[in-house]
Amino acid sequence: MADQWQRRLFSALCRRYGLEPYRYKGQRYTTVMVRAPRSFVDKTLWPEYLELQAALHSYLNEATERIIRDEVYRDAGEAAERAG
Repeated sequence: MADQWQRRLFSALCRRYGLEPYRYKGQRYTTVMVRAPRSFVDKTLWPEYLELQAALHSYLNEATERIIRDEVYRDAGEAAERAG
């Protein structure tokens, strides 16, 4: 999981289904493990996670744009690209 939002979302989704996410001591914080039947993960857990992750990404992106526009500067776009 690339960031804290994805890890927290995945952990919450696991807990919703009665699963306990974990990681072993020494594993990176990007690692989240869970014991579950593969069929459940493939047919239910992972597709639902991907759907919620896309919605979360969209929401966080919109919030970031709004905060930058309202509090920093109205142009929240990426930097212009110049020839080398």
